[in-house]
Order: sequence, then structure tokens, then C-alpha cells
Amino acid sequence: MYKEFDTIEDLYQWMEEDKSWTGAEANQFNRYPLRFVLFENFHDFRAFADECQNHSVFVQSMEGWMAEGCDDQMLTNSQLARRFKEYVENIPVNDFVIAPFSEVTRFYENEKYAEFDSLLKTIRLIEASENAQQNHQRIYVPIIGMQSKMGKFKNDPNIHIWEYHSDNNGDTYQLILSRGTTYGVHGLGNAYTLCLDLKHWISLWKNGTGIKQRIICTSKTIFDNAHCAQPDNAFEYTVCTNAYEFLKDGLGLDIVPFDASEDDLPHWETLASEIDIDNFSFDNFVNERFNAFSLENEKDFVQVWFEYKDAYSRWLLKMYYLNKRDNMTYLCRVLTNCKTQSTSDLFSQMAIQIFDEPFSNGAINQRLIFLKEASRYGAKITDMAEQKLKAKLSAIAANPSLGVSMAMKYVTPLTVSEQELIITWLGQGKIERKEIKSLFPHLYYYTDPFSLQVDKDNLWINDYFEIYRKAKISNQLTDKVSCFIRERNASSATFMTWHDQFKTVKTILYHREDIDVFYWIDGLGVDWIPFIVQIVKKHQVDGAFLNEIYVATAELPTCTANNKVKLEELASGQLKKLGNIDSYAHDHKTYPSYLIKEFEIVEKCITDLLSQYNGKKIAIVSDHGISYLSQLASGINLANIDSDHSGRCGEWVQGSAPKDNKYLVLEDGRTICALTHSSLTNKTPMGLGAHGGATPEEVLVPIIIISGKKNASNISTELMTTEVIATSPVLRYRIKGISSIDTPIIKYNDTEYRLHHIGNGIYESERLNLVDTARKVTIIIGDYKQIDTLSVNTGVDEDDLFGDL
Repeated sequence: MYKEFDTIEDLYQWMEEDKSWTGAEANQFNRYPLRFVLFENFHDFRAFADECQNHSVFVQSMEGWMAEGCDDQMLTNSQLARRFKEYVENIPVNDFVIAPFSEVTRFYENEKYAEFDSLLKTIRLIEASENAQQNHQRIYVPIIGMQSKMGKFKNDPNIHIWEYHSDNNGDTYQLILSRGTTYGVHGLGNAYTLCLDLKHWISLWKNGTGIKQRIICTSKTIFDNAHCAQPDNAFEYTVCTNAYEFLKDGLGLDIVPFDASEDDLPHWETLASEIDIDNFSFDNFVNERFNAFSLENEKDFVQVWFEYKDAYSRWLLKMYYLNKRDNMTYLCRVLTNCKTQSTSDLFSQMAIQIFDEPFSNGAINQRLIFLKEASRYGAKITDMAEQKLKAKLSAIAANPSLGVSMAMKYVTPLTVSEQELIITWLGQGKIERKEIKSLFPHLYYYTDPFSLQVDKDNLWINDYFEIYRKAKISNQLTDKVSCFIRERNASSATFMTWHDQFKTVKTILYHREDIDVFYWIDGLGVDWIPFIVQIVKKHQVDGAFLNEIYVATAELPTCTANNKVKLEELASGQLKKLGNIDSYAHDHKTYPSYLIKEFEIVEKCITDLLSQYNGKKIAIVSDHGISYLSQLASGINLANIDSDHSGRCGEWVQGSAPKDNKYLVLEDGRTICALTHSSLTNKTPMGLGAHGGATPEEVLVPIIIISGKKNASNISTELMTTEVIATSPVLRYRIKGISSIDTPIIKYNDTEYRLHHIGNGIYESERLNLVDTARKVTIIIGDYKQIDTLSVNTGVDEDDLFGDL
């Protein structure tokens, strides 16, 4: 028997009529006492339960029907039917409300096994005791939000169903289901009603009071059977199968939707265990965890990435940027495609993904910042990624419509392959030196313009080592180098003319009692001076200052055996050998990779020395330099000699060596040294650096003196050019008190220009880019600065505004 009610008063009136029914079928009414009362919401159910208790109707909770120790075990439909029968047959004659019936039965499966239907068909025919029938006992079974499941029984004459249609829609509860856990999230009790198991669930709904609108239920039984409750008018279900779904869908935290992979789930669980939802902000949480006020730029990301090396921290950082940043940023697109939290995976993706995207200056610039910062931390990418990177850059450079200038937009300081391309392009003149300062500092400082403070007669070495390094970088024996050698080493006499202008290392330092320690770097040539100057400058903060630089000559022939003895005599047997460029020079290698390795060797030598530095005055000395140009020249193919050092020197086998302008004969009449880059016998094998000959890079060696005291400045300058004109845009200064380590520069119109010594204390600038309105020039020598005023004449006539008057 099915009845509908539109007012609660009509429902209560019918309850009175039903209880006192004396009309037709009165025996049936009293024989079967169960009345199923349908409500659309819990608000109406609570009002009904309260009203029943006001009329001496008792509420029986079903939680007591569960077996001991089975708090989260579902009562089967047959078990529940049996409990109903036992209860009805044994209770007093009073009226009862059995609750919460629907909070168990809504989770019964009803499609395949029809558990709910079977239950109702069974319990509808439970008979009251004889005494209860005589007293018109009624047992009310409220059912909330299960109108769909109850609909099929509306026409069943053997069941009493009363459905109340309320004007009060009530509040639908949000039921958040998680299987056995809240993942350790803190503070849930303040905003949610927490329910641990089925027994607790039943007790919650006995009266349905004091329940928050959002409920978190961790009952495994309810979780596993939640699908059976649909459709449901009383609850909105959020089923969370993992920690990510619990945080995002269940708790609704400000986390952008992601595809939570299986591998990420442990990290989501760790995150959940660290969260307190009271005033939770994902951004603030991450910033606090990483001790950062904000993580707003690319450097912040890289710094935190390398500071926190555990997988969870890096994953959390990744989630932060994916959550916070616009997905159109290059970082977000890269992070989306990263499968792991490994450094090589991240920066490999960062390096190569750009080539699979449309051209974007913004993405290119952001990528460069990331990879520059990553290179500071020694980040490496996979071999496969590096191969792809090099291939892409090479292809862009080879494309006539793009060229090297476009390829340089994508170059970073991260990989050896990129450094090799930079060396090649710089050597070929396809890029300018100023383009590589931040991309390849080692190469930039190795190619720093030479401006050694030497005697006027020796100023030519500045030009020579300038063109020698360019030839070395380009891997070509250039015409400029060959012309220099033909002039300076045209014969033994011309060689000795310049050679005798320089003193030996031992001669320069012999009476220097202020030197505490001598460090010997085997094979260190003059070409390394600008590079070493920059390394020492970086260590000034540690109290190490460059005091003096000298250029000396090695003993001939320029080999270690001949020079080591002199250095040991100088150091009184206390010579410390720190590095060995010589040993690496004799290994077979390829261009341009050997240059990169050389940079690393020299930097390590100087850095190790300075890291051990204890405030004493030290002198860095060398036994000889290295030439990488002899491998590019043909051999002289002399017979009758026993060659040494790849043919750079040798000994005449029989008698005295005849004189020849191709080599130098030493005092013993038998030892000879190559005057040019052509070796005495066959050519020097490719891939080898060589020494033993008489070229400037083999013969000349640096002396570098470092101490804990900075040089006293006694510099004075005089601008000799008061007017500068467009046809000769250079300035000349007279400088006094400049030391051997100083390199004077001028700053004009925010551009720096170097000064070159032309003799007698006179220095000349590079050609200036003149601007009519720029009338100030600043000379800078270390800490010394002097500002002068210029008269500038660019040769451009100004309009005569009054010419027609």
C-alpha cells in the first residue's frame, strides 16, 4: 500500500489513523507492523524522529545488531532480515523507529543479486506478536533519498510505503569516501564529520544530528559498495581512490588537476601527511617548506632543485610550478613531459624540447636562464639528448635562411657539444667574442686581448699571442702567424735578437727572497696569462691578490728535462709541481674538444693552488710552453738526426749540424731546434701539442706572483688627446705607475675600450664609436678611475637655423 503526503501534518495524521485503523483489512494492518517512510532529505527525517519520540515512539539504532568485532563488516540482506524478525518478535508492544535502515541498505547491490529487493520482500511480511497485534504496534523504518529503489514497490499491496514530499529541499550531504585512510591530513575534524567504519556510520544517523555538511568516511565496506547507492537523493559521492583524489576532489584544495601517475602516488601520500587544512594554501605551504619567501623566478627553481635532492621534494617543486604558473610557460611544458625527478631527465627535456615547439623568444630566453643556472651546479644531460641538441644546432647553423646567428639563440653553457660548436664558430669568424661571455666564460677569458706591460722592444708579443690564440682556436696555421714567424724567426740571428731581450725564469726570480713558495705548472705558456688573471680575480675575496706578471724565456731546447733542473735550483729543492699541461699535450686528441679539456686542467691547477693558499707569497712558474700549430704544418724531413718531442728538436747524428734558416743550432753544435712550426722530421702528428722548438709559444713562459697583499696604487694618467675626430677616433694617454698586472681600459658612452701600450708609457685606445653628445671619458686601471672631458667632432654639419636671416 503506497501513500504520498505533501505536508508533515498529513503524514502525522495518517500515522494516527493507521495505528487506530478499524476498517477493512484491520487484521492485515496489525499483523504486519512495518511501515516504510520515505524522506527526500535528512532534515525531514530528523524532524520525524523527534516528533515520534514526543509521542512515546522509541528509536532503535541498528548498530547494536552488528556482531562483536565486526565494526566494518556489512550485514548481509539475510542477516539483516533475521535481525528484523528476531527484533519484531521479541520487543515489547511499544512503537519503534528503526534507524538508520537506509544507511545500511543503500549500499546493497540491487542489479545483479537484487539484495535490497530481496530484503524488502522478506521483511515486509514479518508478523508482530499476538500481544503486539492487539495493541496495534507500529514499527517505522525511515528511508532517506532512496526513492528510485523504492519505486518498484509502490504497487505492491503487501507493503506499507509512505512518501513525504517536502517543501524543504534540505541540504545534500557531501560524502567523501576513502578506503581506510585520511592519508594523515591534519585538521580535518574542524571542517568535516569523520567516520571510521560502518558501525560508526550507523551510529551517526540514529538521529542524524550534529553532522557537518561534509563527511569523510574511511569505511572500507562503504567504499567498496558505494557504487550500489546510485542514484541517491541524500548524498553527493566523492570516491577517492588515492591521496591525490582525496586532496583535490575530496578536500577541494587549490591544486590544479593533474594526471596522477602510479609512480607519483607515494609523493601525494607524503604531501597529504604534511598538510594541515586550516587556512591551507598550496603556494604558502611549498614556500615555507623550502624556506623561501617566494619561488617566483627561474633561478629560484634551479636553486631549490639542487638544494633538495630527494625525489619527494623535487616532485613537490614540480607540482608547485605546474599548479602556480600558466601552462603556456616553457618550464611548465617541460615539467609536464618529465617522467622522473632526476636532474638529467629534467634538463635533457629542458634542452631539447624547444626544438619541437614553434619559435618563441620568450621560451628561448627562459630556457637559457634555466640552463645557465643549471650549468653552475654541474648539471648533465643524457648522451642521447646531447646528440640531438648538437644535431639540431648544427642543422640550424647550416640552413642558409637561418644560419649561425639563429643557432646561437639556442646555445647554452650546459654541454660540451655546445662548447665545441662555439669554439668552431668563433674560430671560423661566424660569431663575435662578445657573444660568448656568459655562454663559455673559459673561452671568453682565454681569448681576452693581450696587453702585457713589457719593454717597448717586446710589445710585439701582445700582437703575436693575440693571433696565435686565434689560430689555435680556429685550428689553422694562419697567414698572420706564418708572417710573424718569417719575420721574427727568419734565421738564428733574428731569433736570438728577440730571445735575448727576455731573461730566464731563474734570472728574474733568483734574488727574490720575498717568494715563499714556487709552484711549477708543466707546459704553461704565455697564452694562458689572461685566463689565469681572471681566475685569480675570482679569488680576491679569499685574500689572494695578483701582484706581478713577467714574461721569461725557457732554456733551449724547450723541453722539461732541460728546464726542470733550473726551476729546482731556483726553489732550493722545494719546487711544488701542481699541474701538468705537458702530459695532456702529448696525448692524441681531437679538435675542438682538447681546448675544453685544457681549460679545465688550467682552471683546476690555479683553483687548487688558491684553495691551498695560506697567505704566503707564491710564484707560479713554467718550464716551457706548448704549440698546437706544428701539427698543422708540414715537416722538414731532415735526415741524419735523432729527433725528439715529435720532431720539434733533435740531435745531429754525425758531426756538427750545418747551419740552416729552418732551425737553430745550439752551442754544442749538434742540438737543433725548429725555428718555424714545421718540425724537423715528419710533421707533428695531428692531435698533439708539442714543444722543444723555438717558436714564441714554446720559448716564452709566464711568471705570476700572488700574495695576500694588494698592490699599492701609484698610478697617474694624462689624457693626451683633448679633441677626438671622426677620421681618427682614438685616444692617447700617458700613464705612470702602472704595474705588470694592470690592463688599462676606458669607458666612453657606456662602452668599454682597451688601451694598448705603444711605448714610453704612451697608451692608445681602440677606435671609438663617437657620439656628438658624449663628452666624458673614464680611464679605469684596477681600482683607479679618472674622468676627463673631450671635444668631439664627428664631422656632421649641424643645420644653421638662422642662415636665411
